[in-house]
Amino acid sequence: MDTQSLFSATKYFILFFIFKASLANPYIKSLESNTRIVGGSEVEPGSLPYMVAILFNNTENGGAVYFHCGGAIISNHHVLTAGHCIQGWSAYHFLVVAGAHDLFFPAATQVTHEVVEVSVQDLFYWEDGTAIPVNDVALLRVAEPFVFGDGIGPISVTQQDQEPAPLTPCTVAGWGSIVPGGPLSNVLRSVEVAVVEQQYCIESYQSRIKDTMLCAGYPTGQQDACQGDSGGPLVCNGVIEGVVSWGVGCAEPLNYGVYARVSYFSDWIEKHNYVPQ
Repeated sequence: MDTQSLFSATKYFILFFIFKASLANPYIKSLESNTRIVGGSEVEPGSLPYMVAILFNNTENGGAVYFHCGGAIISNHHVLTAGHCIQGWSAYHFLVVAGAHDLFFPAATQVTHEVVEVSVQDLFYWEDGTAIPVNDVALLRVAEPFVFGDGIGPISVTQQDQEPAPLTPCTVAGWGSIVPGGPLSNVLRSVEVAVVEQQYCIESYQSRIKDTMLCAGYPTGQQDACQGDSGGPLVCNGVIEGVVSWGVGCAEPLNYGVYARVSYFSDWIEKHNYVPQ
């Protein structure tokens, strides 16, 4: 069966603000589709100090600086995000905003950092014909270290072979838009989702789920991450267990959100989470 037939009923999308070059791909939902944290609410400013907004800097080509993806501070010099947010771009294309809550009306605690190094997981790839990112994690190293305190701080990354149990409640957050086809949410929003049994995750996506992926959500849908939330952390019991990666639709019944399973990459993250001397 050819790819067009296989995905004629359901188009895959990557959960970030897609560039014009990507819009020609028929398997990626356009920006006019649902693009928000679904079923969530605005967070208390400063309550998720690890969250950062990753901006794309296109000014060298006469473009603008605009919101691109989410991420999480994991040390005083590195941010964990999704590989599909970063792959193919140089460090100077990105800015990291720490202490952010309202992107339209920055608080005094908000600090923008230049990026000096990008590291995409060595085994990252796009699955042929589906636009599904596999091994979807990356790190950004900032030029000046984060100063922790007053709404800015790190979060721990899970360890290898430490898996969250099915039904574990987790939090995912981001700045995606709050109505279908609408503008970005200027404020940070979050939603609670539950870890899904891996077999149910595999069955939901017809065996397209790899061991390096995990699902979170509910059988009835209603609460989920969506476009604009890519790269944000899935936090369970105070540690990052997943990175927002891909899915089908937004908060649709039995179409769970799919995340990069961070435990598979904890050794790689630790290896790259340093500053060269």
